[in-house]
Amino acid sequence: MKKIIMLSFFMTLNGCSADETVKSADTDKVLTKPVLATLVVDDTNKSHDMINNSDDFIKTKPEKNMNGINSSKYTIQLNNHKFTVKDLVLKMNQSVYDMNINSFAIVKGSIVVISSVEPENLAEDFDINKIAKDTYKLTIKSSDQDLYYWYKKLSGDSQYSVVELELDYSPKNSLQSY
Repeated sequence: MKKIIMLSFFMTLNGCSADETVKSADTDKVLTKPVLATLVVDDTNKSHDMINNSDDFIKTKPEKNMNGINSSKYTIQLNNHKFTVKDLVLKMNQSVYDMNINSFAIVKGSIVVISSVEPENLAEDFDINKIAKDTYKLTIKSSDQDLYYWYKKLSGDSQYSVVELELDYSPKNSLQSY
């Protein structure tokens, strides 16, 4: 009885090792590193394999759609959150996925900035409204403008202490309101 318990303990101890040995068929090279694999399913129910080997982060190529077009995803940083977007050009009413709170948001057509000087030089592209002391809401004049471009440009300008893109997290309501 003691031998069976010792044998099962030994097998459990060896079977639950954090290191995984991978032997390549081509080079017969043995790799002993901790391996973490994750399966991620996006909003279109397509899965992507992600493998994390210590410092390396590898994302496999996205699967092709039925019509043969690659469905690419990009990860960007907005408003101190990490977002997944389908295109690096953000336009008004475009959907983005907030990875920090696991929720979709809709890009609104405005950027809020905090600056001690009124941003009059942006009047050609934006309607400028003062909403509080040193706080301005910049609303785009054309819905074709790239809001991500403007967000990056204003964030890099030392004149603005805070730059935030307006996002709407409210759920879509399929019921009509009267």
